[in-house]
Amino acid sequence: MIGTTKKPMTEILQALEGHDKVALVGCDGCAKVCLTGGTDEVAALSKDLEAQGKQVILEVTPERTCNVAKADPVLKPVQDKLQEADAVLVLGCGGAVQITRHLTEVYGLTIPVKTGLDSVGHMDTLVPGTLALEQCQECGQCILNETGGICPVTKCAKGLLEGPCGGAQDGKCEADLSRDCAWILIYNRMQALGELDKLKRYMGPKDYSKAARPRTLYIKEGRVT
Repeated sequence: MIGTTKKPMTEILQALEGHDKVALVGCDGCAKVCLTGGTDEVAALSKDLEAQGKQVILEVTPERTCNVAKADPVLKPVQDKLQEADAVLVLGCGGAVQITRHLTEVYGLTIPVKTGLDSVGHMDTLVPGTLALEQCQECGQCILNETGGICPVTKCAKGLLEGPCGGAQDGKCEADLSRDCAWILIYNRMQALGELDKLKRYMGPKDYSKAARPRTLYIKEGRVT
């Protein structure tokens, strides 16, 4: 899930300055889970914008706005409404914003596409509707097979790959004492699995070129460039 948070209304209004007619595009995927861009949040923001003097002429919420196959069938039939708008405001991740912008260009529309949310990373839901945690940085070379399913790239404040730094205190990270030391978590997990011997193996340097952005995934080929 891509985590998102709501931008302050002041920032949204600044982005919409000079744009009176607004089309709202939400996302019933990740943004819905984050309570930032589902159907209910789009309706609530619509009321707030109208209270600020804006005219909301369209409210749509594709199932997953970051996916052309899901967004196009919803947006294509309302091209005329999009054309009437002075701006499109998207309540979705950065990918949803850019797919919406891409589709307006495909439809031959020249219209500013703005975002009402901040994207805060790849999140895993721990407590539905309450708590999500970033556990993966999508580095392009996953080492979870070697670390008991716990990612030191993300969970270690220093991203250490060859074991702990030695500064942990009572199992907590020296950089942030509220956080568990990732490598102590890994050690305990590997011990429980009876795989401590695997931690003695040298782990070669990561190929950071696989994390170079922007990346392109060729789905059928399973190839990334």
